[in-house]
Amino acid sequence: MKEEMSSVDIRYVVRELQSLVGSRVDKIYHDGDEIRIKLRTKEGRQDLILQAGKRFHVTTYVKEAPKMPSSFTMLLRKHLSGGFIDAIEQHDFDRIVKIRVGDYTLIGELFRRGNIILVDGENRIVAALRYEEFKDRAIKPKAEYKFPPARENPLDVEWERFKELILEEEVEVVRALARKLNMGGLYAEEILLRAEVDKKKKASELSEEELKLIFETMKALFTEDPKPNIVYKDGNMHDVVPVELKVYENFEKRYFSTFSEALDEYFGKVTLEKAKIEQTKKLEAKKRQLLMTLKKQEELLKGFEEQAKANQEIGDLIYANFTMVERLLDEFRKATERLGWEEFKKRIDEGKKAGNKAALMVKSIDPKEKAVTIELEGKKVRLYLNKSIGENAELYYEKAKKAKHKLEGALKAYEDTKRKLDEIEKLIEEEMKKELAVKRIERRKKKWFEKFRWFVSSEGFLVLAGKDASTNENLIKKHMDENDLYCHADVYGAPHVVIKDGQKAGEKTIFEACQFAVSMSKAWSQGLYSADAYWAYPNQVTKQAPSGEYLGKGAFMVYGKRNWLRGLPLKLAVGVIEHEGENYVVCAPVEAIKAHTDKYIIIRPGSLKKSELVKRIRRILEKWGYKVKEEDIMATLPPGNGDIVEVIG
Repeated sequence: MKEEMSSVDIRYVVRELQSLVGSRVDKIYHDGDEIRIKLRTKEGRQDLILQAGKRFHVTTYVKEAPKMPSSFTMLLRKHLSGGFIDAIEQHDFDRIVKIRVGDYTLIGELFRRGNIILVDGENRIVAALRYEEFKDRAIKPKAEYKFPPARENPLDVEWERFKELILEEEVEVVRALARKLNMGGLYAEEILLRAEVDKKKKASELSEEELKLIFETMKALFTEDPKPNIVYKDGNMHDVVPVELKVYENFEKRYFSTFSEALDEYFGKVTLEKAKIEQTKKLEAKKRQLLMTLKKQEELLKGFEEQAKANQEIGDLIYANFTMVERLLDEFRKATERLGWEEFKKRIDEGKKAGNKAALMVKSIDPKEKAVTIELEGKKVRLYLNKSIGENAELYYEKAKKAKHKLEGALKAYEDTKRKLDEIEKLIEEEMKKELAVKRIERRKKKWFEKFRWFVSSEGFLVLAGKDASTNENLIKKHMDENDLYCHADVYGAPHVVIKDGQKAGEKTIFEACQFAVSMSKAWSQGLYSADAYWAYPNQVTKQAPSGEYLGKGAFMVYGKRNWLRGLPLKLAVGVIEHEGENYVVCAPVEAIKAHTDKYIIIRPGSLKKSELVKRIRRILEKWGYKVKEEDIMATLPPGNGDIVEVIG
């Protein structure tokens, strides 16, 4: 089973991750040998994972962040947070990735144990996951960062150099390729399979034609269009590769649209399994201890039961043979008193030889304890000659009683251990059901209108507003049609608002759209309670500026008649509505929200910090059964502080 990415894997994923160039670094998390970079991209949130010695890709499997960030985390956040990714590169064809953010470069070494190093603009080491020294380089603060000794790049190698490298090896061609061209055994084998050259053939024995075929096949493989897939063996994940490989021709496969998705599914599942194991490891160890204890207790219980039963039976046996046992006791006692123990023993031995019935019953003699052990109905019975028959029987009954008492205690301990074992098994079951320390962020594909602020009016019309200069520009240029209506607040920096198919809309929708325009403007953060807005037709809105003036990104001119609505209240409602088959948290004019849900929260400009307002809204929505992320609520609210004035529902 694959445990780390190859140079080929890194080449494909780095090429794919060029889409992240320009993304803003939001926050960085560090746990063990991996870091996770939370990015703000054009498509929304993305998480980039870099694990020393293992992997590098976008992930949806997110570990719970450590409560106390490490010093390495703090250094990375200090220098990288808020910056923009300028470049993502692979160093040569090596298992090394570079992420450049402004004047800093984060270097991920994915070979052997691996490392993660931050260097400044002068290539000096600012911080590293671990500091260490090697024969040819040192990873320590302020030292110049040096890459490991370079190996041959199969993408750049020329024909003559390739031939020289392969022919100087006195080993099988598959080993020569893997070793000299830095590609690993899998791809060396794949190249030879495609070229139909025996992988076990000595490199030095290859013909010019075979060498040329291998060279061309290698170049073709490493420039092949991606077809990412996870390879399964016996129903289990076996490998994850960026292209279709002939070596896995007869294996079951699952295909993905991007290699990063395939890597995430593969390594993410492995991470989840490890997290489950980690979470239950201590409980499983405790369970094993309890099972061992239970086994010992079961053996003890069996022993005490047998002791109690055996001693009870011997006691009963003495009384069942009362006359004979009493006669034997009397005879043995008199004989030992008259003859002494040595002579008594001698007479018993003689009696056995003569076939004396009483002598044959004797199994052992203990002069020290003044006891004789006889066999009675197949059981050995120890009789003390200085005690009466009743006292001898009582000794066995007492032993049986003590064994029963111990049995009761052992039984309680056994039941207690079983109870603890049941509790541990329930805890293990609960742990498996619990949300793991690693959770998967399920990302659905956003619909086109989610790029903007939006709501559905009380009359059912879709209303859109820009979020910033880029989305304002995009909204007017690409999404405003001739049948729409345009709205704008009489406030500097207010968003452009478009009512889709708005020329069919009634006064209620136009009022709501204009109210939305003033509420989503800077008038909200200024604490105003009302402002003016107008509506116009799409053909009145143009990028053509008055003579001598320039309109920046997101700015447009409106010519002709403006239809004004004065004194519009800055008041909105937040609720969860259903639209196009999905639920969305939406912030819009009260009447618009009210038309689509009977539970909503009315807000106005106020003194409560936006972050605290978001928390309070989230708690209310959770009480209503909606699990909504704070960042989703934050994205819908107007700019600035506010207050909750009423909760309906």
